[in-house]
Amino acid sequence: MIRAAPLLLILLINSKVHCSVGDLGPAELKGEDGEEKKNGLWQSGAQEMQDLAQLSWEYMQDLQCWLWPDKCEDKRSHAEWSWQSFGWDSLHLLTDWYAKVLESRDFANNLTGLQWDLDRRVHGQHLAVRQIITSLERFLKEDRIKKTLALSFHGWTGTGKNLAARIIAENLFWDGQRSLCTRVFIPQLHFPHLSHVDAYKVQLRKQIQAVSSHCAQPLFVFDEADKLPAALLQSLFPLLNPEETQDTRSIFIFLSGVGASTINEVVLNFWRAGRHREEITLDDLDRPLRVAIHQSKDQSLTHQLWLNDLIDEFVPFLPLERGHVKLCIRDAIEARGLTYRESALESVLEELLFVPKEEKIFSAQGCKQVAQRINFMKL
Repeated sequence: MIRAAPLLLILLINSKVHCSVGDLGPAELKGEDGEEKKNGLWQSGAQEMQDLAQLSWEYMQDLQCWLWPDKCEDKRSHAEWSWQSFGWDSLHLLTDWYAKVLESRDFANNLTGLQWDLDRRVHGQHLAVRQIITSLERFLKEDRIKKTLALSFHGWTGTGKNLAARIIAENLFWDGQRSLCTRVFIPQLHFPHLSHVDAYKVQLRKQIQAVSSHCAQPLFVFDEADKLPAALLQSLFPLLNPEETQDTRSIFIFLSGVGASTINEVVLNFWRAGRHREEITLDDLDRPLRVAIHQSKDQSLTHQLWLNDLIDEFVPFLPLERGHVKLCIRDAIEARGLTYRESALESVLEELLFVPKEEKIFSAQGCKQVAQRINFMKL
């Protein structure tokens, strides 16, 4: 069994080499002269890789002889081979390469896919989509290694904040929110008792540090951040300070309802003035939103983060109109693999509440209850 351990390590390294070549797309396997270069990847690689492949085969034969002596035909020894002949410099090069493969295996960082998914699945949020793409693209292409990005999503319930965070995870990591590099914190689930805040602070810090220790680009999402105990900030402040973070490029996303009424008021004023919501710019919302956060009575987490200048971008989510909710209903039905008629979409809309009372422009809960309504109706 002593020889089995090196064998497993070497086979694991070899399997990563095969995977890295197999994962290349057609364009990447073509050279400038149009010829296949998959073999070239092996040939241009260090001779040590071919030595490892041969060594793996030899140890496989050796393991078979050890397990089934009566069936072993090859009795030759490996005395002629040694680590000295392979070279410690080569071994160091291999282990460094292998560490980088393991480190990057979770990251997709598919900005093209992110743009596509946000445009297609997050309805009525032209400002949020544009700001998310711009912020993440700038962050991921930043040369500095030590950096933290903190985004604060603001808006009414059901406007797409959670959906946008999920789409970000799906496009930055191969396993989406199931990735070991992502964590989602929910106040009611993770921090339900105010009397245990001191314990929560320790747990939160340990969890974030644990994820950061094995991920170079972790993602942390705090749902309903306005309901988080402000005392938890003692754990978050050092982690959100770029000068104090270690060799990680952490992304923090806070979802909050603070300032939602202010955002809604701006959009309603545009509607009453006969202007399209697509005409609304970040400049129209930035100052009113910051004022609303500053004046928030509950001194929420978002308020404290703003006061300490720890938020990089405030991302506003606008209230959804009937047309946007209709698209949500369509998406929910199609996600179930069902067919529908236009009348079915209208039937679901009639079950939802729209405000203000006079104009009935915006869905009171966005798209949040759409899925539940579909479950109780015949399409």
